[in-house]
Amino acid sequence: MYTLTGVFLLANENRTSGFMLAGFALLLVALAGFMLYKKLKRLREEPEEDDDEPESEPIAPAQPAVKFTAAAPAPEPELIAPPPPSIPAPAPVITAIPMKAPAEEPVRMPEPVYHQNGVVNADSNKELSAILNSLTDIIFEYDEHKVCLNLWYNKAAKFAVDLEIFRGKTVTDVLGAEKAKTINDALDFVAANGVATTIEFSSFFGSGKWFQSHISPVFDEKGRLTGNTTSLVTDITELKKHAIALKAKQQQLLEAQKVARLGDWVYDLEHKQTTWSENLYALLEIDSLPKGQNHFEYYISRVQADDRRAVYQFFADVSGNNHHDNQHKILTAKNNLRYFRITRGDAVKNDKGQVIRVTGVIQDITENRVIERTIKKTQLELREAQTIAKIGNWKWYPGQRDIAWSPEVYYIYGVDPNTVKAGYSHFKLLLKYVHPSDKGILLGFLKNPINLRRSSYEFRIITPAGKIKFLSLVITKVKYDEQGCVRSVIGTLQDISDRKNAEINIQQTEDNYKQVLEGIKLAAITLDKSGNIVYCNKFLANLLGYRQDEVVGLNWYANFIPDNLRSVFKDWYVNHHIKSHYVNPIICHNGEQRVISWQNTTIYDENGHIKQTTSIGEDITDQQKDRQLLINAKEQAEKSSHFKSEFLSTMSHEIRTPMNAVIGTTNLLLEENPRADQLPYLNSLKFSGENLLGIIDDILDYNKIEAGKLELNKVALNLNTLINNIRQSFQVRVMEKKLDLIVEVDQLIPKNLLGDPIRISQILNNLISNAVKFTHKGSITILVREETRNGNKIKINFTVADTGIGIDPQNLEKIFEPFVQENNLRENYGGTGLGLAIIKRLVELHGSRIKASSALGKGTQFNFTIEFEYTAEPVSKPQLNPVQKMQEGDLTGMKVLVVDDNKMNILIASRFLNKWNVTISEANNGLVATEMAAQNSYDLIIMDLQMPVMDGFEATKAIKQTQPDLPIIALTADAMPETYTKAHECGMDDYLTKPFMPEILFEKVSKHYKIPVVD
Repeated sequence: MYTLTGVFLLANENRTSGFMLAGFALLLVALAGFMLYKKLKRLREEPEEDDDEPESEPIAPAQPAVKFTAAAPAPEPELIAPPPPSIPAPAPVITAIPMKAPAEEPVRMPEPVYHQNGVVNADSNKELSAILNSLTDIIFEYDEHKVCLNLWYNKAAKFAVDLEIFRGKTVTDVLGAEKAKTINDALDFVAANGVATTIEFSSFFGSGKWFQSHISPVFDEKGRLTGNTTSLVTDITELKKHAIALKAKQQQLLEAQKVARLGDWVYDLEHKQTTWSENLYALLEIDSLPKGQNHFEYYISRVQADDRRAVYQFFADVSGNNHHDNQHKILTAKNNLRYFRITRGDAVKNDKGQVIRVTGVIQDITENRVIERTIKKTQLELREAQTIAKIGNWKWYPGQRDIAWSPEVYYIYGVDPNTVKAGYSHFKLLLKYVHPSDKGILLGFLKNPINLRRSSYEFRIITPAGKIKFLSLVITKVKYDEQGCVRSVIGTLQDISDRKNAEINIQQTEDNYKQVLEGIKLAAITLDKSGNIVYCNKFLANLLGYRQDEVVGLNWYANFIPDNLRSVFKDWYVNHHIKSHYVNPIICHNGEQRVISWQNTTIYDENGHIKQTTSIGEDITDQQKDRQLLINAKEQAEKSSHFKSEFLSTMSHEIRTPMNAVIGTTNLLLEENPRADQLPYLNSLKFSGENLLGIIDDILDYNKIEAGKLELNKVALNLNTLINNIRQSFQVRVMEKKLDLIVEVDQLIPKNLLGDPIRISQILNNLISNAVKFTHKGSITILVREETRNGNKIKINFTVADTGIGIDPQNLEKIFEPFVQENNLRENYGGTGLGLAIIKRLVELHGSRIKASSALGKGTQFNFTIEFEYTAEPVSKPQLNPVQKMQEGDLTGMKVLVVDDNKMNILIASRFLNKWNVTISEANNGLVATEMAAQNSYDLIIMDLQMPVMDGFEATKAIKQTQPDLPIIALTADAMPETYTKAHECGMDDYLTKPFMPEILFEKVSKHYKIPVVD
């Protein structure tokens, strides 16, 4: 710290001789000159005072400044507290400094002042005043009681107060005890110890100035302290300002170093010592040097081994004239690997021209290295991307009439850059290979700067290999000079051959597509995002009654869609969703509407909005008319079918009701041991009734098949048992005609098949019944054989053959048609001609076909194959056939309610039930039945469906509400499928049609009786 010193001259009150005064005056003059010299010298040296301080000039980005700070030597003791930057002094402040000479530069004090009798004479005083009038300093003289004996100052100078107020008074008298304490303490110290001291203080009178006072003791001629003192007071305000500014700059430099991550260093070649700035500690992530290591040693120890030799060499060369730098890796104290750059500054030389000190900076360039690597990687990736995208860059200087370009442009042109002669104009090379038809495009661009307003150009070139390429020249940046002339143009050149060829192919495809659309007999149209017609083929234009050019540009929905549908299409466009298929009418020029079935393809933009829609449509106007005719015909057919079903249902009911009485009475009489002469008549009556019932069943079955209402069931089926029951049912008729009935069943066929036993029985019964009917002698053969097996499936072949009258081979295909018989058969044998037609349909429902072969007079053979599934379930023991069960059955204890409005039907059912020991109750309508069911406990109810007051459906619903577990069997003359379905839906548990066979009635009743039937 640099300070100016002042001197207080202390004199006692005794006057000295003129000799002593003259000597004292000369001493003061010498002292004043010496102090002024010191002041001027220090002002001159102030900027160069600290060789360690870095320059404050900004550092270029390419060479960032780094501060290499020395080893944080213990700083000098701060002598004074620095004032704020503006040096305010709201109140007089004195900052005391240690009462000894500054350590860094001891003050050379003038020789001791000797007084003769301690008095300065008046002449000397005048001479001293004359000298001080040329200075700005003030000299005070105090006695041992600190009373101001005298003072010398420039009378012409302006001071904050009249200095004469100090004369003849103590400092305390003028300033007060508190403000004067520091000065009084300093005066006492000097007077008592005989050593000089320096203090600094701000103005006591609010001028804002700072002063420095150098206080010295006064000795007598024998060198003894007199107790008097002198004080030289100097204005140091400007020095303070410079010091504050310098410190602010130092702080700014320190902050800049932190931001730039650099520190400065000093290498003293004379003492072989290196020091550095504080910021370098932070860069190395340490607080202080380890014990036993100096700055250079520690720094070298942190340099990575592969870089250490180069760093040693750097410091070995620092005394030379080369200003170079070195980059190396540093492992910080916290094990972070960083990259540093060390740079040397100017060297300081002695008077012999030898380098004695070198300064420099070190910067942490890790981030720069990362950025550099990133830039290099990005440049490499950009280069690779340019190669992949076939893009090169170029720069054109119009004033030089040449173009500079990247290597990729050579590859685009198909030119080896090594074959291009040095100095050859790229401008000429650019134009050399341009397609003759496109050369004018580039020449116009290059010759007229106005064309630069256009951002891109497309042209073709012919490579040295003769290949035509499409190129795109894009202008990315244009620079102008002060006169507005083009200085340089930067852009890219891309090989767009693939894209252009694709566009050509697409255009050719579109042309071909349009040619196809123009030739087809379908409507084709393309709409934009607003529904405007972009393309319309000739077929659609003709259909509309316009020319193609008249249609293009019109809004499709506004001009050709009926009013009631426009809002629908508008919603599609608003919601950006068009159906892939729809049918709508269009309005033609003549006002006619045609119905078109459209298939649509919609293209959407990146936001999911409709961009374009292409539709192919078929004119289905005539088809719709035909379809309507078909619909009408179908509805008519359905009505006819419904009328037929209603007719059949009614006829079936009306025929079955009396037939129930006929067949039921016949069966009852046959079981009453009739007389021998009555038996033929009863059998004939039974046969006729059953024959009539078969005809009715055939008609109803065929109607079911035609209506598609006949479905197959898949239940457990024992084929042996089924065939045996069929054989037994025909045994009587065969014996009556003295025919042989031969039955052969393959015993390897599984006993546990899954199928529809009712329909299998119906097929075989019809075939065997025909065989019995048309065979008068010989035999009837039933063969059942296994064909193949696959997994759990088995195919079984059925054959029914007879030795009857045979069929004319010409009629074999016709016999399966409904209501078809040979001419003489209807007269001699009767029948409806539906039997074989029903068999054919039933076999087809099983996924098979029936075949027939015959020879007139020799017999007929029918053959078909049906596939069954079979399971591993154990086979149940053989069951008695229904007739056996009925004959041996006993339902004693069972209570049954029979409900029917026909007394004959009740009578027949009751007679059979009585034979099986069933207790019978009777009701003539559904309402009575519900009342009786509520009042009594029954095991079963047999319910007719069509009755007065309340029918069987409603009665069943009512009973099931309170007794859901009570079994109810429908006994009705209505055999239509829909009636069966309705009965099941209302809660009936089983269904039996009239007229019924006694064994079937027994089977149904016993099935629902809780006590099992004894086999």
